[in-house]
Amino acid sequence: MDENYSATRKKLYILLIIISILILVLSIEALMEVKDRALFLEWFDEVQSQEEASITEAEAFDTYVSGNILLYMLNLVIPLGFALHIFFAYQKAKINSLFIYLWFIMLMGGMAFTLISWNFQSLFYYIRMIAYLVLIATTLSLSKEIGISKKW
Repeated sequence: MDENYSATRKKLYILLIIISILILVLSIEALMEVKDRALFLEWFDEVQSQEEASITEAEAFDTYVSGNILLYMLNLVIPLGFALHIFFAYQKAKINSLFIYLWFIMLMGGMAFTLISWNFQSLFYYIRMIAYLVLIATTLSLSKEIGISKKW
């Protein structure tokens, strides 16, 4: 962990562009899910069939929007944290092996969180998976540049 490395400007821009694309995709997907009445009605019918008590459509819509916003915020935590950390690591600190291992695990977790949604009919699902794969590959390529031997 003594080896420190200041990320090249090219790697920084690649990471920040991919993170920006990922955040844009997450935002558009959340907007489309909340604004699509057909998705809401499908969800509402499923809730009505499972609930014993009757719930009005207005109350259900509030719950639907709140749930989608919460899921959106949870999906944003890892990309935003990574973007802030890589930016400040480039500006002020150095990148070391702890940085790479930490974000490798966090990005794998974000990709797993995306993977378990099993939303194969959505184009956004595939774009998110590709973005996570590119982020992971770019982060691992930093380890080669600073001379960390791969032991996994």
